[in-house]
Amino acid sequence: MATSKLQVYRTKRDFSKTSEPPGRLAGESGNRFVVHKHHATADHYDLRLQVGDVLKSWAVPKGPSLNPADKRLAVETEDHPLEYIDFEGVIPEGEYGGGQMIVWDTGVWAPMDDIEKSLRTGAFKFRLAGEKLNGGWMLARLQPKPGEEDQRNWLLFKERDLAADTTVDILAARPESVKSGRRIEELVEKPKPPAKPAKPLKLNPGALPGAVKGTAPARIEPQLATPADRPPGGGATESGDWLHEIKFDGYRTMAHISDGDVRLITRGGLDWTRRYGDLPEAFRRLPCREAIIDGEIIVPDEKGISRFALLQEALSSGAGNKLVFYAFDLLHLDGWNLLAVPLEKRKALLAQLLSAHVSARSAIQFSDHVPGDGRALYDRVSELGLEGIVSKRASASYQSGRSKTWTKTKALQPDDFVIAGYTTSEAAEGLAALALGEWVEGELQYRGKVGTGFDAQTAQELLARLEPLRAGAAKLEGAPKEIVWVRPVLWAHIHYGNRTADNVLRHAVFKGLREIELSTPAAPQRKRLISDADLASISITNPTRRLFGKSGPTKLDIAVYYALVGDFMLPHILNRPVSLVRCPTGRAQDCFFQRHPFTGMPSSVETFQSTNSEGETKSYLSVGEAKGYLALAQFGVVEFHTWGTVCERLEKADRVVFDLDPGEGITWREVVEAAVHVRGELEALDLVPFVKTSGGRGVHVVVPIVPKLNWKKVHQATSAIATRLAATAPEVFTTTMGKENRIKRIFIDFHRNARGHTAAAPYSLRARTNLPASTPVSWSDLESIDAPEDLNYSSLPGLLVTSGDPWAEIDAFARDLPLLSEAGK
Repeated sequence: MATSKLQVYRTKRDFSKTSEPPGRLAGESGNRFVVHKHHATADHYDLRLQVGDVLKSWAVPKGPSLNPADKRLAVETEDHPLEYIDFEGVIPEGEYGGGQMIVWDTGVWAPMDDIEKSLRTGAFKFRLAGEKLNGGWMLARLQPKPGEEDQRNWLLFKERDLAADTTVDILAARPESVKSGRRIEELVEKPKPPAKPAKPLKLNPGALPGAVKGTAPARIEPQLATPADRPPGGGATESGDWLHEIKFDGYRTMAHISDGDVRLITRGGLDWTRRYGDLPEAFRRLPCREAIIDGEIIVPDEKGISRFALLQEALSSGAGNKLVFYAFDLLHLDGWNLLAVPLEKRKALLAQLLSAHVSARSAIQFSDHVPGDGRALYDRVSELGLEGIVSKRASASYQSGRSKTWTKTKALQPDDFVIAGYTTSEAAEGLAALALGEWVEGELQYRGKVGTGFDAQTAQELLARLEPLRAGAAKLEGAPKEIVWVRPVLWAHIHYGNRTADNVLRHAVFKGLREIELSTPAAPQRKRLISDADLASISITNPTRRLFGKSGPTKLDIAVYYALVGDFMLPHILNRPVSLVRCPTGRAQDCFFQRHPFTGMPSSVETFQSTNSEGETKSYLSVGEAKGYLALAQFGVVEFHTWGTVCERLEKADRVVFDLDPGEGITWREVVEAAVHVRGELEALDLVPFVKTSGGRGVHVVVPIVPKLNWKKVHQATSAIATRLAATAPEVFTTTMGKENRIKRIFIDFHRNARGHTAAAPYSLRARTNLPASTPVSWSDLESIDAPEDLNYSSLPGLLVTSGDPWAEIDAFARDLPLLSEAGK
C-alpha cells in the first residue's frame, strides 16, 4: 500500500490529547488556502494551500510581506488534512507544536502553471484571494547546503502587482484572526473545571414498543439489503419512513457482549474475535451487561473512506488497533430482545448506549443516518467515491435474511468486463477505446466500447499489453469493424450508467485493470524439470481448435500453459497416480474422466497395476517424466487429478484434502472466511495446512502428513476432523453430502481422502470458460483475491515467474495425522 500522505502528520500527534483534526474525513475538491499564526516554541506563520486532498504547508518564520523586496524564508513541512483550514485553538503544552494558533487569513488560490511541475522544478507561482493577502506570489526553492539535503527551504515573496504595498506592514496592521476576530494573545487555554462524577447511564430497553423479555440468542442471522436502482425518495409518501446510511466496504459483524465476554461473529457465523486485534476490548467498556450489536468492521484510508484492501492487509499482518466498528443496529440489550422494535427506536437506544464512548478516534463509531429523501445523500456519496447507501424502513422490525425493508443502492454501477479488443486513432496517437465483452453461458458477447478514464500514459501502457494478445483472437458478433481483436484474458473495472436495449454499456468509464498479485517470495532456485529439448518435442495437431465456445482458448493455449508452469507443477504430480479430464472435441459436453490407459496413449506416460476394494486388478496412469506430461496436451487433456500418495508407497497417504465446497447462497468472501477458520482449527491439531483455489467457487485446504496410515484409517481420521470442524460452526459447515444439505452452507468434503479418490492437482486447469487453474496461494494472498477465476491459463504463468511456488516446501511440514480418538480431544 502506498504511504499515506498524512502519515507524517499523524505520527507527530497524539489525538487523544490535541484537538487538531486527525484527517479521517473525505476531502472536498477545491482551492482554499489558509495562513495560520502560530505561537509555539518560536512564533511563525504557516501558509497552507489545498492541493488535491491535502494542504501543502510551509512554515514562514517572519510571516508574509506585501513588499516585493522582502524575501521571506519558507520551510516546507508535512502535509496537513483539509479540515486544518478551519482549525483555531490551543495545542496543549508538551504536544508537537504546542501553543496558540489562529486563522490569520483565509480564502482561495489559483496556480499560474501546472502545480506538479511547479513543485517539482521549485518555481511555484500562484495567486491569492484572501481578506489580507491578494495578488501574485512566488515560492522559489533554495539549493540545499551539503549535508542538509533533507531540508526543503524556499523563499516566499510578493510579485509586483496592484496588491503589492511597500509601506504597510500587514502583520502589524492586521494581527487579528479572520475567523474569530481575536488576537493570538487572547487565545489561552482555559483551566479545566474539576470533573464531576458521571451519572450512571440509564437505559430502559423494556420501555420500547415490541421489546420482549428473554435471553440473548447465540446467533442472529443478519438482515441483508435488497439491491435497488435508486434510493427511496420523491415525495412524502415514499420517503417519509426511510433512514439512509453510508454503505461500508468491510466485514459484516455481530458483536455479542455477555458479562464482559465479547464474541465477534462474521456474517457467515464464524467467531473471529481473536482475529480482530484490540477491538473486543472496546466493547467491554460499554455500559451494559449483555448486548448484540450489528455493524461493519472497516479500515479507513487517509480520507476516512472504508477500503476493503486495507482491511485485508490489516487482518493478514495483525489487526492491532487499526480496525473500526461502525455500529448501525441494536438487537438485544440487558435481557430484552429488540428485534420487533422499530428501527428508529433501536438506533436511538444504540446512540444512547455508545454516547459516552464514541469520539473521532474511538474504535467503535455510530453509523448515523439521514431521514426522509435519500437522493441528496446518494448524490453526495457518489461525488466522494463511496460505495453507496443503505436505505432502511424506520418503522420496520429486524428481519433476518434478504428483505425489502432494507435496500442498497450502489453509488455507481461498477462491474468487471473482459477486454476483447481495442480501437486506435491518429488524434489519440495510439489507443482510442477498449472493446468490452461479457461471458454469457460460455460465450463472450460484445458490450460496447469505453474511451474515457485513462490518460495518455495509461493508454500507452494498455496498448503495450494488448498488442501481444492479437494472435489467435476471435471477433465478436455485433461489433464495429474497426476493432482490433485480442485474446480475452485481461479484465477491466468499469463504471457505467446503464445498458441499452441490446445490452451495450452507456456512459462507461475505465477505472483500471482487474489483476491479482501474488506476494509469495520466489522459491529457491531448483533444477529445471522441463528442458528446451522437451519443449521442442511438443507436437499439437489442430492447434487453433477452440475449447468451450467460439471465443474460448485454443488447444495450443493449453499446451503452452502446461509447458510454462511445468517446473512448478511437476513436483506435485510426478510419480503420483493421476486421472485426466480430456476434452478432445473442445465442447464441454464431450469432456470425460480418464483413469486407465487409452488407445494411442503416449509411450512416455507410465502405467501401474492396482487392485481395488472389489478385488479387481486394473491399470492406472502416472506421470513419471516431463516428456509424458507435455505429450498429453495433444490428446485433449485439460485437467490433472492426483491421489494423495506416490506410486512407490501406494497404500500410505502423504497428503489429505479438505475440499470446502460452497452451497447455494454462499459468496466467495464467505468461503475465504471459512478457509481461514479451518486453518486455525487444523493448526490447533498440530497440523500445517496449505491452501489453493479449487478452480471454481471453492477452496482446497491441503495438509501434508507423515505416510504411516493406510487409506481406511486416513479416511476415518479425516472424517473425524471434518466432523470436529463442522461442530465449531454448525450453521456454516456441513459434512452431509447432497445439494439440498448445502443451501447457505459449506460442505467439508473429506471423501477425497479415500483410496483411489482424487483432487485437482496444484496448477491444474479446469475445463471451464477461460480455463481457471487450481492455484496454490499463501494464506495472506487468499484473503486478497476477489475473483479466483483471474488465476487462469493466461495470467498464472507470469505470476509464478515473480512469486514462485508457495507450496515448494510443503513436504517438509508433514505431521502425524491425528486418529479418531486424538481428534476428539
